[in-house]
Amino acid sequence: MQVSVLKRILWCITGAGGSLREVFKLFINLRRKNPELDIGILMSKAGMEVARIYGIFDNLNLVATGGWYGGIYTEASVGGITKEGIPLGGRVSLGRYNVIVIAPATSNTIAKIAHGISDTSPTLVSSQALKSGVPLIILPADNVEDAKTTLPCYIDTSKCIWCLVCVNSCPHGAIQITSSRTLAINYNLCRGCEKCAKLCQSKAIICWQERKITVTPVDLENLEKLRRIHGIRVATNCNDIMKELKSILKLH
Repeated sequence: MQVSVLKRILWCITGAGGSLREVFKLFINLRRKNPELDIGILMSKAGMEVARIYGIFDNLNLVATGGWYGGIYTEASVGGITKEGIPLGGRVSLGRYNVIVIAPATSNTIAKIAHGISDTSPTLVSSQALKSGVPLIILPADNVEDAKTTLPCYIDTSKCIWCLVCVNSCPHGAIQITSSRTLAINYNLCRGCEKCAKLCQSKAIICWQERKITVTPVDLENLEKLRRIHGIRVATNCNDIMKELKSILKLH
């Protein structure tokens, strides 16, 4: 009798917010359409903060499949041990995951991988993947083909009518009155739930607005170095990620 082995993905979240919500939706759809997949999630410390602010942290269980390899892992040490006590570095080295996806990746993460530095959870995993021949897909947050970023929720004070509905309705107490008598979002408390934006009558609270950015020459140079590293597949958008996953995992 042949035993069926699940195909496993490890999604790494860095401190980049641009396209994070889009990648999150990609993995939700991927899990729904491919129940045979095992999907684990690894976050750096910055990744945890960004996932919370961009409103996906509390819903990561919609992606992570649970079980031995489909957990939600945080803050791996330099030795590859996560905060939960899981030897994730060793798992990657042993090929327990079929593919690693770092998306979106900050410029800092790109630079470190391009220069062989592994001192964060995502860069440690990428280093082990490259040494072990595990395919690595990276979506740079600062992509020259689509140079834009996504902003977290913020308050346009010029539109605020001082109704204080947002202050009273925020379930996390994240919207506060400053000493200068204006409203501001405390990003240490915000969980990106959008309740404030939905209740704001004056549309002063804006979430997930896209802004164009300029990719610096240094970032472009690091991207080119990344493309030349054997074993790394650089994606330019979510469609590229899906194409690479289908190719590597033989998905329909």
